[in-house]
Amino acid sequence: MTGQEDLFGNIVEPPPPHKPQRVPVNDMDLVERVLAVAESSGYALVGPAERVFRVESKTDITPAPAHEAEAVHQLLDAKWLTKGGNHSYRYHGREGSGNSILVSRAAKEKARLWRNLAPLNGRKTLRAVANG
Repeated sequence: MTGQEDLFGNIVEPPPPHKPQRVPVNDMDLVERVLAVAESSGYALVGPAERVFRVESKTDITPAPAHEAEAVHQLLDAKWLTKGGNHSYRYHGREGSGNSILVSRAAKEKARLWRNLAPLNGRKTLRAVANG
């Protein structure tokens, strides 16, 4: 409590603590890779801190690198990815529950468009070189 009163004599509560902002991810190659992984093998959110894990098999997971986890959380905040159902996962011999991550149809379509765009600077990207 602040001990201050509003115009009607009610005690003024302090505002809730501010949630720290994440640093935005501006690396489109990273965003494309995250969407590709989310579409193929998938991601899972585990624990109250919602740590991001890559799904390796139906039940086995491994921690995602920090930069990848930040991109996943940014895409979740932007509603490009959504939190799915609760599943049982294994990591280093321990078993627990976590939420799957789902890719919306709109995000899948947008990712396909990005993959098919030619680079603006005219240079071939690694993806274009690998595809011929």
